[in-house]
Amino acid sequence: MAYESRMVTPGYGLHPYQRQVAADVLQRLVAPEREVVLPKRRVIAHLPTGAGKTRIASSVACHLLNRRDDDALVVWLASAEELCEQAAEELERAWSCLGNRETRMHRYWGDFDLALRDMPGGFLVAGLAKLREAAARDRSLLAHLSASAAGVIFDEAHQAVAPTYAFVTEQLLTDRPPLLGLTATPGRTAQITDEDEALAEMFNREKVSIDPRGHGNPVTFLITNGYLADPRFIRVEVDSDVSAPEPSGGDDYDHDILEALGEDARRTEKVVEITAKALLRHPRVLVFCPSVRNAEQCHRRMRELGLRSQVVTANTPRERRKALIEAFRSEGGDRLALFNYGVLTAGLYALRHICDSGGAGARGGCPIWGDSCVGRFPVGSRFRGNDVAAWGLGDGARCAPSWRYRAEWIPAYAGMTVGYAKVSRHRERGQRGRFPPTRE
Repeated sequence: MAYESRMVTPGYGLHPYQRQVAADVLQRLVAPEREVVLPKRRVIAHLPTGAGKTRIASSVACHLLNRRDDDALVVWLASAEELCEQAAEELERAWSCLGNRETRMHRYWGDFDLALRDMPGGFLVAGLAKLREAAARDRSLLAHLSASAAGVIFDEAHQAVAPTYAFVTEQLLTDRPPLLGLTATPGRTAQITDEDEALAEMFNREKVSIDPRGHGNPVTFLITNGYLADPRFIRVEVDSDVSAPEPSGGDDYDHDILEALGEDARRTEKVVEITAKALLRHPRVLVFCPSVRNAEQCHRRMRELGLRSQVVTANTPRERRKALIEAFRSEGGDRLALFNYGVLTAGLYALRHICDSGGAGARGGCPIWGDSCVGRFPVGSRFRGNDVAAWGLGDGARCAPSWRYRAEWIPAYAGMTVGYAKVSRHRERGQRGRFPPTRE
């Protein structure tokens, strides 16, 4: 008798830590059978940028939709068009492997439009601003969607308690569907505020994160095991007549200060010089600028030097912005620097190139917002990324991201603070058991 054993590769697999997070999320979202009164099934998933929040949430979304009938909807909310497109693409990939039937992908952001009351079941990816406008015209629309919701997923969930969006969230939860929030930055500042308390209450004070498995915190675990690149921070000094006092309490830098920094000619020349040198070493360079005008100035100066450069801001038309981002993400072509202001702080986790950011001063003084910027590139070798990511930090930016796991509102996580640390080259061994802790 012949025996044969083959490895079967999943079409939409998750890494061990991603499976752990997904299982913890589902444990809190799936109601016990024969539950007469549905409890509040709400949880926030807090993972560093680049750890695969969208992939984990897409797997969870498929599980929730598979459990319901054909008319059910999973509603995915996001504020930026790039996040909406990323979610729709990821959900389609996930469902093609995990789904148990044909279903619909409904897009509702930007120029996309839908008859929201007459949609068949499936996935609804909606821009928050557009959905809020629709709800203002039809006061019972969100309650109608809630009645068929198999789940609600809120990307960048720290925005859920903003006055503009809180109404949308709560109305979608009228019939108590499961709510999953995704964030790398659960607080606006380094301090615990009333807004943070409201966020905790909205998510029923339930949060899941990566089990660091002996490494002290999730970021060190991800770096040590090659999921995130090991960052190298390079301080960029430039003489400037602009006074930029340190904000108190982890707040953002004043808009006028950032505008003034952008108008500083010496600083702009320094950013361009650093970017040009970085292009000699790396095929792609992403630069965060302190203003729209400064991003455009840097772009023009690069062109004057004969270097390939593009600029993306909120003023860039949607189709052109999408094309520029796709070109930047592509592996081929000439070396390219991309200057931006206020656009690429979310939704580019899949970039694989090392980044020298010559202008991280664009609001980078806010440690929480700055973490989002710094999180664009450091996907590790296990995601076909880099072993090391280089970062140039200019004025208005603190030298290292905090990635604070600010979970004081979750007793089980009280006091846990995450930051970068020196780590060994130890790699993950197998999928079970504890990982040896890093020794500095």
